[in-house]
Amino acid sequence: MSIPVHIRNATANRRLAEWQVRLVEELEQPRWSADGRSGSNVGEDDVTIRRHEGRTWIYKTWESTRVPGLFSLYAPATGRVHRVTAGQAALLRRESWTAADQPGLAALEALVQPFEAPGWRFPTVPEEVRADGPPRVRVLMLNPTEQCNIRCTYCYYGGAYPGTRPHQTASPSADFVEAAIDLFVTGEDRLADAHRAVYFFGGEPLMAFRQLRDAYTRLEERIARTGAAMDNLVVQVNTNGMLLNEEIVEFLVAKGIYLNVSVDGPNHDRYRVDRRGRGTLDRVRERVDWLAAAQPEYFANRVAIICVLSSPLDPAGLYRFFAEWPAARQALAWDFDLLLPGGEESYTEFEEMFAAQDRIWDLFVDAHELPHAEREASGRYRFAFSCGFLHRSFHRALNSPGRDGGPDLGHLLGVQLVPGTEYLVLGSDGTLYSSYEYQSPAFEVGHASRGIDLDAGLAQLRMFRDAVQASSCGTCWAAPLCTVTVPESPFRATDSPDEVRAKVAGKRARCRSERRNLAQALRARVDIEALHADEALAGHRDDWDRQKEGGSRVDHFYL
Repeated sequence: MSIPVHIRNATANRRLAEWQVRLVEELEQPRWSADGRSGSNVGEDDVTIRRHEGRTWIYKTWESTRVPGLFSLYAPATGRVHRVTAGQAALLRRESWTAADQPGLAALEALVQPFEAPGWRFPTVPEEVRADGPPRVRVLMLNPTEQCNIRCTYCYYGGAYPGTRPHQTASPSADFVEAAIDLFVTGEDRLADAHRAVYFFGGEPLMAFRQLRDAYTRLEERIARTGAAMDNLVVQVNTNGMLLNEEIVEFLVAKGIYLNVSVDGPNHDRYRVDRRGRGTLDRVRERVDWLAAAQPEYFANRVAIICVLSSPLDPAGLYRFFAEWPAARQALAWDFDLLLPGGEESYTEFEEMFAAQDRIWDLFVDAHELPHAEREASGRYRFAFSCGFLHRSFHRALNSPGRDGGPDLGHLLGVQLVPGTEYLVLGSDGTLYSSYEYQSPAFEVGHASRGIDLDAGLAQLRMFRDAVQASSCGTCWAAPLCTVTVPESPFRATDSPDEVRAKVAGKRARCRSERRNLAQALRARVDIEALHADEALAGHRDDWDRQKEGGSRVDHFYL
């Protein structure tokens, strides 16, 4: 299967060099047993890969920690979860099999469905695709300014993450903003029902409120001029909240713009500090409380509280912070999420947080003893399901479609669209990027004055696939459920050996985190069914069905 894309020509398409592919293969592989017949992924102790009689077995087994004696098997070749006996689980976890094990393997073979290929085969990226229209962009991200009034220690632009821009005072010109909006709003009928978004980031976007307001006016004018039907367009501003005032809020309310305010709970002043290193929580809370009191209807329908989960993670303390804060309870939504691991050292800190994450998973599972309506009204359930690592992985574990077996996957991990059409980010000099986090030459996909260069996006995608196919992804049990995408595995043909090694370390850490979350999601699914019956999952399936008909669809953007 090929990934559908739109490009002008194939002259700029690139691949990783053979030596780079070999280095990825050398560094990023499972741990194999001495005889090479069974293997485990990095960060896992159990056997999940096996070569047996010329075929490849890929699977994941576990015993429930909530329901003693309940053993399960996830078979990624089919996407199904099966209950197995303790003996079957033990057999699958063994490093080697003997002739005496053969009688017990037939039933397991029917469940796992091993295949002859050495591992997963990911979709190919085409060499050339006929151009039959302009690129369709799902999300446009505008930075009114790259300046910020605080210095969060975990910020992508604060020096903690290599390969992206630093904090600076630059802003894109009005001409560049208008050109980017023109690329986004084409008036094409096919996009009439598509869910799309314009996000204002920064820096701190409210430091350039005039530019933000002017950009929104240009967006309105472009929609009117083209006659574009954009009823499903969401416009959103991400802010630290410190500059909210009457003028800004009146504009946001009048236009119905969504607002995300960053508040990190008990850890806020540890990480979200001003230029003098002072905590900012009191100043942010004062502005949020004012907004909730001044505009209660807007606050309840348009304002979300965004929280970065950080170490030390205390779920009980975090829950109390938001549950006992009246303004937070009034907000439209909470959104708690982790930063991406940046390498082995970063991942060590993540491991310290996993026990705390497990408590959040327990809270989520326990909430399913309540009827659906009561559960939805429960503060503890709202807290648990507002954790991005939880709800993303749980929806995938519950709702991913079944497969017919075999090694051929229909998707390239978390990639949905070609870089430059999923997210289009405008830099201050007019450069267009495919990643918000990494605004660097490696992620360039054109310029506002020239348009989107999908040759560059296709090259990014091809190099991502080269690395994925060469790595442990090819035998990973989580591959059919995985959300890892190009910015999280940004290998490039220009990488030096040291850069390849550093990126492998970052990818390995990200993959370990992904597998951990998906394993917990599969456990939660099985335990909820066992403890509270399948009916307890009905609401989640209904939510997924609504999403498929709405914001999660990407077929509008394929050409």
